[in-house]
Amino acid sequence: MNNKISVKHLLFFLLIAMSGLFCRANNFSDNTFLIAKISPADYKNSDLWNFIADNDWVALEMNIGLNQKSAVLVNSNILLSELLEKIATLADSKESKIIPVFINYSGDIHLLDSIITVSPVSRRLFYLPQGETWPSTEYMVQANRRIIFFVDGAIENESRIFHPINDYSLQISASRFTPSSVILDNESKINKELFKINDFQNLPTGSVSSRLGKNMVPDYVNFLLENWRKFGKKPNFIGVGNNIVSFDFIVDQLNSFNSINGQVRTTGKNLERVYWKNPDILMTGGKFSFPIRGGEEIILSPFVPGYRMTPAQLIITAEMTMQDDYPVLATPMSLSEGLTASFHFEGSITDLVNPSRNYAGENYSFTEDIDRGMVLKLPENANVLLGNPERFGLPNSSFTVSCFVKFTDILEFGDNAILGNNETGYRRGMHLILRSGHPYFGLWSNDYISEEVLENNIWYHLTWRYIIETGQQAIFLNGKFVGGSDGHPPYSGTSDLHIGSAFSQGASLRGYIDNLNFWDRPLGTEEINRLSIDEEIILNNETYKELPVPRGLLISAIVVVTLLIAVLLFLLVFRLIRTNKKTAVQSTHFPPAKNQIKLFGEFKAINVQGEDISAQFTPKVRELLVFSILHTMKNNNLGAAVSEIDATLWEGISPRKVANNRAVTLNKLRKNLVQFDQVDLISHNGYLIFKTKASFFCDYMQAFQLCQIRKGMSREQLEAFFHIVKEGSLLKGTEWSWLDEIRGYIGNQVIDNLLKLASYYQKDKKPQNVEEVAQRILDYDDLNEEAVYLQVWAQQKSGNLHLAKFHFESFCNRYEKNMGTKYEMSFNEFSRHFVENS
Repeated sequence: MNNKISVKHLLFFLLIAMSGLFCRANNFSDNTFLIAKISPADYKNSDLWNFIADNDWVALEMNIGLNQKSAVLVNSNILLSELLEKIATLADSKESKIIPVFINYSGDIHLLDSIITVSPVSRRLFYLPQGETWPSTEYMVQANRRIIFFVDGAIENESRIFHPINDYSLQISASRFTPSSVILDNESKINKELFKINDFQNLPTGSVSSRLGKNMVPDYVNFLLENWRKFGKKPNFIGVGNNIVSFDFIVDQLNSFNSINGQVRTTGKNLERVYWKNPDILMTGGKFSFPIRGGEEIILSPFVPGYRMTPAQLIITAEMTMQDDYPVLATPMSLSEGLTASFHFEGSITDLVNPSRNYAGENYSFTEDIDRGMVLKLPENANVLLGNPERFGLPNSSFTVSCFVKFTDILEFGDNAILGNNETGYRRGMHLILRSGHPYFGLWSNDYISEEVLENNIWYHLTWRYIIETGQQAIFLNGKFVGGSDGHPPYSGTSDLHIGSAFSQGASLRGYIDNLNFWDRPLGTEEINRLSIDEEIILNNETYKELPVPRGLLISAIVVVTLLIAVLLFLLVFRLIRTNKKTAVQSTHFPPAKNQIKLFGEFKAINVQGEDISAQFTPKVRELLVFSILHTMKNNNLGAAVSEIDATLWEGISPRKVANNRAVTLNKLRKNLVQFDQVDLISHNGYLIFKTKASFFCDYMQAFQLCQIRKGMSREQLEAFFHIVKEGSLLKGTEWSWLDEIRGYIGNQVIDNLLKLASYYQKDKKPQNVEEVAQRILDYDDLNEEAVYLQVWAQQKSGNLHLAKFHFESFCNRYEKNMGTKYEMSFNEFSRHFVENS
C-alpha cells in the first residue's frame, strides 16, 4: 500500500464525505425525452396527440419551411401558428409538463421569432444563454417556463427564443455510428451538457424486429447504455421518427439504472474535457454521468494532461450507497514534473536534469542569436548523439518533446530533421521533423502530418505529444494545437536518438535549436502554451512529491484529525447554545472598517485595502450588484434569476442587446469585486449568486439574517440590528421602481424590531435611547404613531414638555398634508391613548 497523505488531500476527502449530506437537484439535463416527429399526416392524428399529452417524456420535432412568406409544416399548408396552438394546449393539460421542441429550418430565424412571440406559447418559453448550466425542472415548472425551442439548419441572424442544437448538445446518429470519428468531429462539443441521439428508429439490430416487439430486442437499450458510458452523458433526446409509440418502453428502462454523477474540477471551474483510463469510455466533459447495472463494479480513472487527480480512481458497485456527487480535484502539475531531460545549449550540450551525462556530436557549434541568445547551430550533416530513448522515458509510454527551432533552408521536397533515430520498422522509427515544410510526427508507418507550412529564418516553438491511453499523436505550433489523430500504438524503438538527424538516408536540421525538453508524460495545453512564451522550468522546485508516512503515523494522524474535528464540533455547538447566537450580534456590533459593502443609508463600498471605491460602481453596475445581493438573500441563497435580471434591469430593450449589456455590466462588476476578499458573483443554473465568506461584511445581509431568527431576536440581537440600520433607509436617494417592494418589506421589519427594542429601553427608563430608536423608525415611516409617541414619552421623561408637544404638532402637520384631513386626537388624548394601551 502506498501510504501518502497531505493536508490538502485530507481536507478534500472530508469534503467528499460531507457531499453525501446534500441532495442533488433534478436538473433538466438529467432527463430523457423521446422525440416524436410530426408529419402532415400526424397533425390530425388524435391518438398520437393524446399519447403525447399522457406522457411527460415526449419532445416534438417538425420540419418548417416557407409557403408564400408563411411558415408552414413542410409538404403541407399547416401553419406554424396552428402547431403552436396545439403545443400550448399540451402545456395547459398539465402544469408540470415540460415540452422540448426541435425545429428543422433554414432561413431568417427572426421570422419564426415573430410568429412565436405572438402565439399562446410565448409566456411559457424558457431560454438559456449559451455557457450557463440548465436549471432544475422544479424551477422551470414554478416559473412556468416549460417550452424549450431548439433549431437545426442554415440559420440567418440570432434568436433569443431558439437554441441552436449544435451549441448546446453533442449529437450522434444511431444509423451510422463510428465512435472515434464522433470524438474527433465533436471534440469541441464534448463539454456540452446535453446529448442527442438521432435516427434511433434506424438502429441496426441483430434481431428481426418485425417478429418481436421492440421492447423484446435488447439492442436498443444496450446501445443507449453503451453510449451513455462512452461519452459520460445520459441521453437527453432520442429521435424515433414517426414511431414513438413502439419505443414507449425506452425512458422507463433508462431511468431504472442508477448513475454515477460527478465533476472533475480545477480551481473555480470544471475542466472542458477529460480522458479516462477505461477502454469503454472515449472522452467526457468535466461533468460526467455513467450508468451502473446491478452486480456490476465500475472502476473510473480520469486523467487530463497537465493535472494530477484526487482521488486517482473511483471504485463503485451497484450495491454501494451511491453518493449524489463524486467530486474529483484536478491539481495543476509543475512543469518540472516528469521532466526527463532539459537542454538550454548555453555553450555546451548539458542536460540540466542529469548534468553528469556526456554527449558527443558532429559538425555542430554554438552561436549568439539576436533573439534567443546562445543557441545550438546544426547545419547540413550536423547532429548530436543523445543515446538510448529509455533515458527520456519515450518507449511504450506517454511523452512530450518540445523545443524552439529556426530553419535556414526548409526543403520543398524533403525532410528537415529535428529529432530522430536510424531504426526502421513499424513503431520503431522516431522522426520529429518537417516534411516539405509541414510539422510531422512520425513513428514509422504510424505518423501524423500537420497542414501548417513553416518559413525560413523564423523562430518557432514546436511540441510533439503522445497520449498512450488514447493513442493520440498531437502537434502544437507556438503553443496552439495544429493537428493530431487518435488510435496510434506507442513508440517501441530502442536505437539511439539524435538531435538534427533522422533515417539512415541522412536528413538534417539545417538551422538552429534551443531549449529542447523531454517529459515522460503528456503535457497539458496550458503548459505547452506557457512553454511557447518561454516560461522558465524551475528545476529546484521539483515535482510536488508527498513524503511517505509510516503506517502507524498515518493511522495516528487520521485519529488525531478525527478527534480534533469532533472536539471543534462540540465546542461550536456548546458555544451556539450558550450565547444564543451572539456570534451574529458581535459581528454586527463592530463591522470591519474595510472589505465591506453597505446598503443602509447611501451606497458605500470599501475594498480590502480600506479604500472607498463607491464611485467605481457606475449606476447600472451598482444596480446589478444590489439586485443580485437582495435576491440571493430573498431566494434562500439560490440567487437572482438571469431571466428576471434581464426583464427588470433592461426592460423594453431587444433580447440581443440585453444579452450584450448584461455581459458587459457583469464583467465590470466582477472586476470591481476582485478588490474585495472572499466575495464572488457566480453563474449557476440560470441564476447569479452572490457568494461571500466570513471576512466580508454587508450590512443588509447581516440584517436579513437576524430577521430570519424564528423565535425573534434577543435584546442583544435587536441592539445589533439597530446598529446596522441606523445609517438610514435602504439605499437612501436611489430610485429604482423594482426596489420599492423590497424597501417596503425591510421597512416593516425595521419598524417592528425597533419597536421591540424601544420597549426594552422604556422599561429601563432610558429616554435618550428611546429617542434615537424613534427617530430611525420615522426615517422609514414618518407617519408612524407609535414612533411619535416614543418621541413624546422620551421628551416627557427628560422634562422637555414643550419639545414633546413640538414633535406631536410636527406629526399632525405631516398627517394633514399627506392624508388631507386633520389628526383626530389632541396631545393629551394621544398621550393617554398610548399609556392605556401599552
